[in-house]
Amino acid sequence: MHRRALRHGLVVLLFVTAAAAAAFAWSVDQQLAAIAAAEHRADSGFDTLVQSIARFDAAQQIFDPAREPQTDWFARVRRLLTQIESEAKGLHTSAISSSAARTFDDITARVVSAVARAEENLRDGHDLMATDLVQDEAKPGAEAMRAAVLEWRAAEGNATETARTALVQQLWMVLGGTLGFWAIGVLLLAPRQPAAAPAAAASLSILPEPAGETAIAVPAPSTGNRMLSSSEAEATPVRGEASLDLVPAAELCADIARADSGETLAALMDRAADVIGATGIVLWLAGTDEELVPALAHGYGPHALGLLGALPLSEENVTTRAWHSGQLQWVNGDSRSRAALAAPMFQGPRRTGVLAVELIDGSAPGPLPRALTSILAAQFATAVSPQAAPAATQPLEATGS
Repeated sequence: MHRRALRHGLVVLLFVTAAAAAAFAWSVDQQLAAIAAAEHRADSGFDTLVQSIARFDAAQQIFDPAREPQTDWFARVRRLLTQIESEAKGLHTSAISSSAARTFDDITARVVSAVARAEENLRDGHDLMATDLVQDEAKPGAEAMRAAVLEWRAAEGNATETARTALVQQLWMVLGGTLGFWAIGVLLLAPRQPAAAPAAAASLSILPEPAGETAIAVPAPSTGNRMLSSSEAEATPVRGEASLDLVPAAELCADIARADSGETLAALMDRAADVIGATGIVLWLAGTDEELVPALAHGYGPHALGLLGALPLSEENVTTRAWHSGQLQWVNGDSRSRAALAAPMFQGPRRTGVLAVELIDGSAPGPLPRALTSILAAQFATAVSPQAAPAATQPLEATGS
């Protein structure tokens, strides 16, 4: 019950975290929109300010007391400077660009002061001094104001881009943290797989059992509702109980374990063929090179070992596949060839050879021949060790002799 409550609480926490991340993303989107709008307004304001400075500069260039009354010129210049100061105050929006804004204000103040002093000298009758102030201070001031406003605009753009980058970084951090939290939460909520139960004894078989094969057992005959007599019950095998006589195979394994010479083992190959139902058997051992050499054979004539020769492991057949895979291999028979099996032989972890078998009949090796071939391969592996054998190239076919 406590565990279920924890799981429910974790689910609620995950959704609350997702909702908070969504709200933060919405807030960042609104702030980015506000920054974009402010940037657009600032661009428009700077454009207007630059145009006002250009008009002021043009007024400076056409200053000529002979063509225009000086009082009219000073009135027009004062209006332009007042407009410039007003437009500049509306652009004081960022603390980062405040230094550039102060520089522009200082330059504008010097130009305003120069114009005021020139107008004062004009009223006092000092026309030449007024003209010098306009030429020496007011006109260069226009160029200084233009350079200052460009620097101010660049600083304002940098400040806006810095704010935008900081917001985007915060958004990614929040989204990444939320995603990581959700990943951990999903892993915690995922159902745990129960511990694997011990494998059944049947799964420990060394033989791969293809799908569709049935166990080797004879089902009890159907008797309907009739009761079986005691003699019929004794004669009827129980369902699931093997109806095969494995005594010959067991005796053969015992004799292989007691064999003390090659002649004894060669004689036991005949019995192995009878037990498996084979027309030919070859016991291949690992050679000195990348090859297998025949050590024992049955069903291929008296000179089989010399005629079979070495089998290169680079060839592709059922015997080499058994060697490379370390598992029982087989091929089905047809109208031109017999079914064949090959079981690898091991001494501990080391591969020592392969027991190859050709069956007497049947288009596909059944479970019983496969099982017996693997059993006898394991038993022969304890009795023989790899050794070299003479090579030949003429292939043979099992004759059953």
